[in-house]
Amino acid sequence: MQRQNIYIGVAWPYVNGDIHVGHLAGYLLPADIFARFHRYIDNNVLMVSGSDCHGTPITVEAEKRNKSPQEIVNLYHPKFKKLFNLYGISFDLYTKTTTENHKKVVQDIFIRLAKKRLIFKKKSKQFFSPQENRFLPDRYVEGTCPYCGASDARGDQCDQCGRVLNPEELINPKSRLTNSPVELKETEHYYFDLPKLKGFLKNYVAKVGPSWRHWVYQETLGWLRRGLEPRCITRDLDWGIPIPIEQLPRDLKIKHAENKRIYVWFEAVIGYLSASIEWAKNTGRWQDFWYQSKARHYYFMGKDNLVFHTLFWPAQLYGAYGKQIHLPDFPVINHFLDLEGQAFSKSRGITVDSYYIGEKYGVDPVRFYLTWIMPEEADASFSWSGFIETNNNVLIATFGNFLNRVLKLSQELNDFSAEDLKETTIKSIENQVDQAFQFLSRCQFKNYAQALVGLADWGNKYLNQTTPWTEERNSSQFKKIMTNALLVVLAINLAAEPLIPKSNQKLSQMLGIKIDHWPKKGVGKYLTDFLSQIKITNPTPLFTKIDPNLASKEKAKLNS
Repeated sequence: MQRQNIYIGVAWPYVNGDIHVGHLAGYLLPADIFARFHRYIDNNVLMVSGSDCHGTPITVEAEKRNKSPQEIVNLYHPKFKKLFNLYGISFDLYTKTTTENHKKVVQDIFIRLAKKRLIFKKKSKQFFSPQENRFLPDRYVEGTCPYCGASDARGDQCDQCGRVLNPEELINPKSRLTNSPVELKETEHYYFDLPKLKGFLKNYVAKVGPSWRHWVYQETLGWLRRGLEPRCITRDLDWGIPIPIEQLPRDLKIKHAENKRIYVWFEAVIGYLSASIEWAKNTGRWQDFWYQSKARHYYFMGKDNLVFHTLFWPAQLYGAYGKQIHLPDFPVINHFLDLEGQAFSKSRGITVDSYYIGEKYGVDPVRFYLTWIMPEEADASFSWSGFIETNNNVLIATFGNFLNRVLKLSQELNDFSAEDLKETTIKSIENQVDQAFQFLSRCQFKNYAQALVGLADWGNKYLNQTTPWTEERNSSQFKKIMTNALLVVLAINLAAEPLIPKSNQKLSQMLGIKIDHWPKKGVGKYLTDFLSQIKITNPTPLFTKIDPNLASKEKAKLNS
């Protein structure tokens, strides 16, 4: 079977603060699990992302700290890479938006769209602070949302209800830096003419949307029904990618372009393409992923980025490159994860540092729990008691307990034979492994984690029914029972690789084998061939129990 080219674009995190477990559950872990799965089934995978360095969240953070934006980038970008290394997030390239390559690709797309008259200039009113004597980017302004009444809506979007806002819609706008009132003042900017692409977007969504998660498809249709408006794509800033003013048609040039920058919502998504081009300089052909009809494109993000990926990014790609470029096939969009029922907030101390929890309690228990509660169809909540309970009562009591029982009982045996296998064992394992395979193929990661535990649960029931501990250890009956149980262990060792890779490697070492790929067919025969290679050494528990009392101690740190 021909290998498929799988492109995985992962949302670009702002470098204005540490990455918390909500980011891990929202887009980083599902992307990594999916990438590991496709490499495991022998597909060509390109997974890229990078630090989003140009957004106003970075300039706001810089001004709060009395630092330059570049200093903020220099602080957080290495921390992100260190965190990804800890959790094994397997990027083929993790870059940043301050590279010369990214700048070149963004400006090229800007020029292409301008020459096709999909960008126009227009005078409009933007937020201006009389006290600070300057225009303020949207994120420097907060006010009341006209739709849901939230008091902390930003100048461009309300996080509470998800509506994208125009500046004149915000009620009682104030500067986030000085808390002083702001006013609307005329300035000239460039706009992306989305209405011109309405026909294309309707056809695109009608073609690929039905395969998306239902709520993602419905929300995208809602945007189309409400109607698309031109979107401003430049801002009065001095930090970001400059407008390529000299290369624009004469009638599209505006005054004071040197004081303006390409806005981050338009620019950051272009990183998916620019990162691919950067990766290809030393590694391969980016065109194999972007100009091949049989390739598949998956994008991972939180729900606040939905419209930018289901409508705006396809419009940018099609508008700049035409129908030859490969458009997004599947936006894997998660809802939000909160913390103990509260929204994550670094300023209010409502956060769990991802590096801290991974170092203290183990990376794979965190990966497992966040997948177990992943907010795929609705918002979910991280709780310390839930994390510890899942670790102790699911990961250890069901999953780890089965593995440890089988390895301990079987450690003195050798020469396991396929002749001792029961047909019911083989069939049950094939069905459950195939189920896990299908869940991963459809980006249903919670169901995949449950399928893994289902394998262990089946194995525990088998042991309880056959009671091998009542048999003589040198009897043929004991060996038959343990051979069947070991086939379940092999199935877990096969299917758990994308989710808990570090623990799975330890399991492989204890078994004395290495399963290097996941066959799409014939799993039973494939696993059976490993039986004769098993040499069990030093069987030890894969996971460590966590004291339940630690839940209240960790929770007490919140709001501090």
